[in-house]
Amino acid sequence: MLSLLFVLLLCTSFVHAEVSAADKTSIQSRVTMIANSINNNDIQYILNMVSPNARSTLKSEIEENIAGKMIKFQQSISSYEDLGNNQVKVKGTYVAAGSGWNVNGMSNYYIFERSGNSWKLVDTNFHQKMGAGYVFKSVGKIFAIIIPLLIILGIFWLWMLIDAIKRQFESKTLWIILIIVLGFLGAILYFFIIRRKLKQQGNFGNQQPQQQYNQQRRQ
Repeated sequence: MLSLLFVLLLCTSFVHAEVSAADKTSIQSRVTMIANSINNNDIQYILNMVSPNARSTLKSEIEENIAGKMIKFQQSISSYEDLGNNQVKVKGTYVAAGSGWNVNGMSNYYIFERSGNSWKLVDTNFHQKMGAGYVFKSVGKIFAIIIPLLIILGIFWLWMLIDAIKRQFESKTLWIILIIVLGFLGAILYFFIIRRKLKQQGNFGNQQPQQQYNQQRRQ
């Protein structure tokens, strides 16, 4: 009985109330008005929409990032989530462009709360994801991952190329060409097909002298 009660409680904890079609329409109109305000370079409407329950710095953050900047902005909505306490979280993607920067398909969110017959903005990150600073920061994070990875792959490729040049084995010239032409893929193939085979055969230490290798082939 206790186990059944636990399962029921666990299941109900994951159930979210469905946002009504009327509320979705009202919230969508709010999001559309936010986009129009950005495109018209008139953020006063957005500032007036901010809820008294929002963090104290939200208005100043929006004003700092949006005010006086010519930005073209398009917002699409992908989901609505009922957070309880008359709050709904809206997730979506946007396209934005300004002087010297543009972003496409990035995600953002808005949290609205019902206040009487209207919806007020409690939290959002749309303003934090616009501007050249955000674009450069995002690109910097990508390069921070890609560049070290490329360095590691380059070192591995060079290691396999030198290894293939030093060793004596059948089809050596072909494998050197494959490593050069196929790049990292060729190095991976060489590592698993040739280098591991030489290790299993006990021919993994210093390269064999050419004369000894030729004798083995003649045998």
